[in-house]
Amino acid sequence: MVTRNTKQKEFVLNNLKNKFDHPTSQKIYDDAQKQGIKIGQVSIYRILNNLVEEGLVCKIVTKDNVAHFDFVRKNHIHLVCNNCNQIFDKNLGNDDNLTELINEFNISMQDVILYGICKNCKNNKF
Repeated sequence: MVTRNTKQKEFVLNNLKNKFDHPTSQKIYDDAQKQGIKIGQVSIYRILNNLVEEGLVCKIVTKDNVAHFDFVRKNHIHLVCNNCNQIFDKNLGNDDNLTELINEFNISMQDVILYGICKNCKNNKF
């Protein structure tokens, strides 16, 4: 499903393009309010889900069942800590086996999420 381009959709997409902290729909709504953008929370969530369907944005759900969103950038995956719910980006370098596999495909959409325990939580024995 392709949605029409609106100022609200453009705001949501640009908000994600300029962020690397995997915001929630609430955080994007808060940003809109600070900038005086007239858009409701439901509209933001609908736009985000449409952008996910279009393959422009990926949705990352943490163990506490909170949806975070990220603009789809090439050559990175997400790692989600099941203890602290922090989301980490892992860039894929030329030496990674996954990069070789990816290069063999004509990728139309990327959505790789790995769940586990981050190094900080592991060291602190959560």
